[in-house]
Amino acid sequence: MARLYFENALGRILEHADGYAWLHYHAGARNLADVQAFLVHTGRLLQRRGWHKMLSDQRLLKPFTEADQALILDYWRARRVEAGPVTGAVLLSQDVFTRLSFSQIRHQANGVLAYRLFEKEAEATAWLSQQP
Repeated sequence: MARLYFENALGRILEHADGYAWLHYHAGARNLADVQAFLVHTGRLLQRRGWHKMLSDQRLLKPFTEADQALILDYWRARRVEAGPVTGAVLLSQDVFTRLSFSQIRHQANGVLAYRLFEKEAEATAWLSQQP
């Protein structure tokens, strides 16, 4: 149902048969280069497949640093100009600091990232499958 596209210390990027990138974040340590590579490979997969949807499973994710947040925002702002918007379903971590770091990204994104938040995977995938 899903095929591995890329993996590093930050997580795994899978190609889902239903036409979206499926991002599984790892719990371990990572550095800024890991974040950058993860972003680049996510964008390449979306572009290669002509997709504009992704499922972001952040349940194991450690909080993003300020440098991570800045890199993520810069990347998605530039990509939106080049390739259009991306719709995402996000499975949130139970860690309050991870939720806060993601909330800061969402707040600063000003529409660059169109996400809906979910607690359960089944609800997230059902919603994502209904998106154009």
